[in-house]
Amino acid sequence: MSTDAIVLLKQEHKELLRLFKAYRAADSGDPAVRTDLAQHIVHDLTIHSYLVDEVLHPMVAALLDDPSHPALQGFQDHRAIDRLCEEVAQRDPADPGFESGMAALLSAAVQQMEREERDWFPQLRAALRRKDLQEIGLRLLAVRETAPRHPPGPVSGAAQGAPG
Repeated sequence: MSTDAIVLLKQEHKELLRLFKAYRAADSGDPAVRTDLAQHIVHDLTIHSYLVDEVLHPMVAALLDDPSHPALQGFQDHRAIDRLCEEVAQRDPADPGFESGMAALLSAAVQQMEREERDWFPQLRAALRRKDLQEIGLRLLAVRETAPRHPPGPVSGAAQGAPG
């Protein structure tokens, strides 16, 4: 397994996209399957966002030591996705707004991942040494074990069963 931070994050993106596709394809007549997939999506997005915001970005900023470096300017934080995860986690899946919340979350997450892969990851690859990216990747793997599994704030009963 690669420890390159960019490779690891792209693998996470691939898994998230697989979950998004499964959620969209799930039969709306089977709410339990859709609820489980939604919880898994919120769980994985929460971890991913935490790793990027709390590990990757600070480590890159410290290595580059230049707040105006293009690789830092290309960084897009995950606060909007975090808020959408919170909203989805706090809603009951039977709530009429749940599906629209999930649609907004999936759309925002796909756009974020596309920007990262198209714009930000190439800038990081150009700005950092391979060794730096491997050290960041090792840190991502270590912190992943203790990263938050649920969005901050009150968690609904439905979201408490999210994979942990």
